[in-house]
Amino acid sequence: MSTVRSIGQMLSMGITMIVMGIIIGRVVITPEYYYSYLVSARIAFGVFAALCFGGIFASLSRGKVR
Repeated sequence: MSTVRSIGQMLSMGITMIVMGIIIGRVVITPEYYYSYLVSARIAFGVFAALCFGGIFASLSRGKVR
């Protein structure tokens, strides 16, 4: 069971790194880049909210397991 959790954590970090890499690029986060950092964080939270919303329906369509 912990393997599935580790895969989920790696996927989440990968999505976050991709979003930040696209929005911010390869720079050091200084006050000059704070706005870009906040924009990328909001986009990442939006992506994760959409994934969670889709997970609700996937869980409901599964039905009762026991």
